[in-house]
Amino acid sequence: MTNRTRTQDNLPEPLNTVADFFTWAHRDNSGLATTVSQYMGKQGAPGIPEVRRRAHEEGLDDLLQSWRDAIPRGPTTERVVRILISPDKIEEFARETGLSQTATVNGLAEVIPGIVYRNALQAQRDAKAKTT
Repeated sequence: MTNRTRTQDNLPEPLNTVADFFTWAHRDNSGLATTVSQYMGKQGAPGIPEVRRRAHEEGLDDLLQSWRDAIPRGPTTERVVRILISPDKIEEFARETGLSQTATVNGLAEVIPGIVYRNALQAQRDAKAKTT
């Protein structure tokens, strides 16, 4: 029996990479987007203050603000994902979606900027509704 730090329901990383390729998991972010939305995509979601705190600690406030101000033009980087989202949370997302770690981080890079933008848009709508 091999000593792995990965969850037992996933294949070793090289086999996961192959499986992700053949199943297009590296391009299918729908399940991941739903999971991440529950974590940080709704008003009062527990991940919002955590992501903001982690961004602030690493000097990424301007990056988050740029995502709030305009529709992001593309994914963020693996480095930024690993700054904004804790390793434990990434592992949880991978476990919940059945994606490999690599596919999870790549998917997070795709969906996080848009979720931040949509959160800002909703906050603007809510603020406007309160004033009318």
